[in-house]
Amino acid sequence: MLKRLEPEDWTPEAAAHLLNRAGFGGSPLEIAALHSRGLSGAVGSMLDGEEDSDLFPPPAASVPMDVVDLKMKSKDLPEEKRKEMQKMVQREQREQTLELRGWWLNRMRWTPFAAREKATLFWHGHWATSAEKVKEPFLLWQQNETLRAHALGSARTLARDITRDPAMMRYLDLQQSKREKPNENFARELMELFTLGEGHYSEQDIRESARAFTGYRIDPISRQWRLQPRQHDGGVKTFFGKTGNLSGDDVLALIFDSPQCARFLAQKLWVFYAGSEPSPELVEALAAEYRAVDFDTARFLKTIFSSGEFYAADVVRRQVKSPVQWLIGLSKMLETPLPSPIVCEAILRQLGQIPFAPPNVKGWDGGRAWISSSTLLLRYNIAGYLVGGKNAGMGLPGGGLGTARVDVEKVAPVRATADKVCDEVAWRLFQSPLPPAVRGKFTAYLLEHGTGTTARRDLLNLMMSTPEFQLT
Repeated sequence: MLKRLEPEDWTPEAAAHLLNRAGFGGSPLEIAALHSRGLSGAVGSMLDGEEDSDLFPPPAASVPMDVVDLKMKSKDLPEEKRKEMQKMVQREQREQTLELRGWWLNRMRWTPFAAREKATLFWHGHWATSAEKVKEPFLLWQQNETLRAHALGSARTLARDITRDPAMMRYLDLQQSKREKPNENFARELMELFTLGEGHYSEQDIRESARAFTGYRIDPISRQWRLQPRQHDGGVKTFFGKTGNLSGDDVLALIFDSPQCARFLAQKLWVFYAGSEPSPELVEALAAEYRAVDFDTARFLKTIFSSGEFYAADVVRRQVKSPVQWLIGLSKMLETPLPSPIVCEAILRQLGQIPFAPPNVKGWDGGRAWISSSTLLLRYNIAGYLVGGKNAGMGLPGGGLGTARVDVEKVAPVRATADKVCDEVAWRLFQSPLPPAVRGKFTAYLLEHGTGTTARRDLLNLMMSTPEFQLT
């Protein structure tokens, strides 16, 4: 059982940690406001956030392109005209996908319900699908909405809806699975990557569960899931020791009833939010908590975010920021809008995490995999671009920074001494005391160059161009 954080340990640093991990960070005023609520109030305010749909009108991708109609229209066209129409469709899909990415990134940036978007990002990397194969922006948007609807709800319900999700079905070829030839690859990925982990099922379980998911189809008009009875295997199956005319939903229910499912998902959630690999004892404690709330993710996270283990020394400021966390967090810390969607996409492409484009069905590896010598240097250079507008040698699109340039007078105001300027900027960016040697370099810089606007802008850039800033 997890131990609750002691009242005296609920400090401004702890509040900043919660804001960074449960959401995407915030300004000093936001940290202070969260801290003033107390631990229970702070955790509750993040996980029971305000509805925000009215703040983010649906993107163009929310309206499906009539692919069937386009195919019919192009059927009798000359080859050259047909190719032109195909190029037009592909161009429209690229533009809609770019807009969709920008729409979601800005939702992460501006939502008053950051914990839901953070959880949506987790499930996006867990139930991974990619625009490269899915193609249709509408299906990507539809899946994103499904993830958001269940991000802090029942993981059981989410699993059922995602196995019926057209983007997932297309990504793993489930819509081609039929009675004569079940898709065993989907069944294997469902257990190995999404619910149980490797080695917790048999080859027979794969074969039998594949039969249960046959006949899943995407309606070409509505773009929704439907069951094709003639392609579904309605015969008797045996899965996890239970025999009967099992459906895909029956298979999922048996998987979630397995103790291993709670272990697997609880451990993955802990690693995402806490950033450290839990001990076997902690895994069992986490799994027990998740089972006790029947996979209600918000209630499970409430227990985690209120626990002393979550605020332990080997957890706080020990997680490497993902590129999305780095970019959104930077925008929130510096109180600036994000750059344009095309610039955000270029930044995240170079750093290795583009929403709607995970590298494979396993999603992103995360952790130390986010950082290499090249991506670390890129982070330093991009920080300089975001703070000062310097775009030399990074291959970023021009003209996309716009209002995202930092207002130095707002985020690094002049104070009486170099020490005070340094400490105020350091709290904004690190939310913890700097090692004396590191702090000494920053104060020495200000003592040498003064505390004018240019020096303070350079100080922001210098602080963000450190290994310490890559951690949260």
